[in-house]
Amino acid sequence: MMNRISRSRISIVVSMVLAGLAGAQVVAEERRQIEEVIVTAEKVEATVSDTSISITAFSEEAIEDFGIQGADELVNYIPATTRDAFDIRIRGVGRNFRALGGDPGVATYYNGIYSPDFGIAASENGLYDLARVEVLRGPQGTLYGRGATAGAINMVTAKPGKELGGYLSVTAGNYSLAQFKGAIDVPMGDAFSMRLAGSLDSRDGYGNNIFTGSDINDRDASAYRATFVYDAGGPL
Repeated sequence: MMNRISRSRISIVVSMVLAGLAGAQVVAEERRQIEEVIVTAEKVEATVSDTSISITAFSEEAIEDFGIQGADELVNYIPATTRDAFDIRIRGVGRNFRALGGDPGVATYYNGIYSPDFGIAASENGLYDLARVEVLRGPQGTLYGRGATAGAINMVTAKPGKELGGYLSVTAGNYSLAQFKGAIDVPMGDAFSMRLAGSLDSRDGYGNNIFTGSDINDRDASAYRATFVYDAGGPL
């Protein structure tokens, strides 16, 4: 009788352990799932897996998780990509010279607006409040025209929401580092909405110029943006 009870208890314990392992495996598989990012690399909305282009896309969550705050950090996560002083190279192809007629090899677009200088479009404060970043590798002249011999980069900012809300991010660090980044959505009726975003970044220099007494590699920058959206299908 005692042996039967012991065997029953052992069976129950084993079943519970197996059930726990199965549940843990399901959770692990869910965590390993690849997040689908919607991109507009081919001028239409599609997932990365359905886009017939060699592409690397960063969602808003990925940018936050990786801690990407500047152009140099962005390049670190893009395959076959290197950074010049002011430009970017994909698969070794970029701008040959910075002078009249020296077009970049990689086209940079900020909300669909072309920028001839990657360093300006992706400056220290240019990568704030972004919805996604799309990096297309390979010639993209068919859809993006001249200056896209090596590829193209699309930077898309976050769009206004239809409800009042926002966020504020504060970062502090060595050398009196102080960073403030935030945005707020302001609905303006049923059809209009507005999003105000801004970034403040300051830091003391890493050294001191013995001739002028000024700091070296210090930072004092700010950027602001206002985005308006009108829903044509909504009431006036």
